[in-house]
Amino acid sequence: MPIAVADEFVAVAETLMVEAAPALVAHRNDSYPHEAVGIVCSDGSTYPLINQARSGHRFEVSEVLVQEAITILSERGLQPVAVYHSHPESVSGPSNRDISMMQHMPGALSIIVGKDGIAAWLWNDGLQSVGKVQLPERVEAV
Repeated sequence: MPIAVADEFVAVAETLMVEAAPALVAHRNDSYPHEAVGIVCSDGSTYPLINQARSGHRFEVSEVLVQEAITILSERGLQPVAVYHSHPESVSGPSNRDISMMQHMPGALSIIVGKDGIAAWLWNDGLQSVGKVQLPERVEAV
């Protein structure tokens, strides 16, 4: 049975999604029709990565690029707290592939930007929804 997610963690995740929403939506739109992928930091800022799969149904980022991003963020005094990606043509729920990936990163926050909003998920002895925010009709891109 999954361990319950603390209310404080849910509140932090929802705050991050709201703060990052303009950048997440801008990256989703710029990457269309492919999935966008990147990192969300503890201050709500984002660091876009390159989807090397160039696909609308999956993303790939080399370990080298992820390590470079983490180094750059660390040098800027930023703390990575979540990985995000988009579902250009579907909802913010995780796909079977997403779930499989989350199983290999227990406790790691995964944010998905879908057509219906932005949702946070994690694998903690089972799939758990951490929160969801609806996108307003118009989100101003940064």
